[in-house]
Amino acid sequence: MDNVFRKIDARNDPEYKYVKENPSYRDFLIGFYYYQKDLSLNAGKVTKSSGKAHSYQNFLIKMIIFYKDIYGAFPTRLDSPQTSEGIKTFFDIPAFVKLNKESHNFYSATIHGYLNYLDQLALENADQINDDSEVNYIIKLRTKPKKRSEIITTKTVEYPRSQRELMAAKHKADWKCSYDNNHITFISEKDHKSFVEGHHLIPMQVQKDFEYTIDFADNIVALCPNCHRRIHRSIKQDRNQMIEKFYFNRIENIKVHGVNISIDRLEEIYTKI
Repeated sequence: MDNVFRKIDARNDPEYKYVKENPSYRDFLIGFYYYQKDLSLNAGKVTKSSGKAHSYQNFLIKMIIFYKDIYGAFPTRLDSPQTSEGIKTFFDIPAFVKLNKESHNFYSATIHGYLNYLDQLALENADQINDDSEVNYIIKLRTKPKKRSEIITTKTVEYPRSQRELMAAKHKADWKCSYDNNHITFISEKDHKSFVEGHHLIPMQVQKDFEYTIDFADNIVALCPNCHRRIHRSIKQDRNQMIEKFYFNRIENIKVHGVNISIDRLEEIYTKI
């Protein structure tokens, strides 16, 4: 497999050029690029001039070439389960593990990004596509105030939650506990990342008190399971210590979404939920 998992010159390799210019892949690769760019910008880790999203796209193209060398043909679609399952098997191949290490784990990071993108595409398009329609490959994360929406049932009012915003929050936290990033959980079978849970700092139970949605990444805190239970169930002193840490780190970003709340009001809410 050493001759399969090799260094590929993006400027001169004819197969790289074929994949990049292939009409069957073009829209997917563009969508993947913008998805990675939006995640990075929303996480605040890069500037608009950063080439990180382009690097993810570049490494994905190289892995499509690896796929062809292993399975004998280029994939028909990049968003098919057959393609994603084939690429996931790379983790089990020693030659890939070696190349990934030499590339500072950028190949594995790209695979995780690719799988996350597929998950978000499925959520984005679930209600609007069928087998005969075109897939929308461009995913846009929330960056400005959005009017709340609600689902009214016979007994309660429920507010929808965006899996894309949850994913962006976890990405921003680098899949680590935001209260203490030394807290170790386990590797999730779903996405091969450290398992963390999303917690709305301003709880969704009080969405009715706000004109704009509070379901956005800046209001979602990534927590290890223990800290997630702690912020809900610990004694008042411990709970408020957590709330205050997150509040003062995030309130200015939260205001950008048209939402404002005092620390006293927020702590009061937690005594009633």
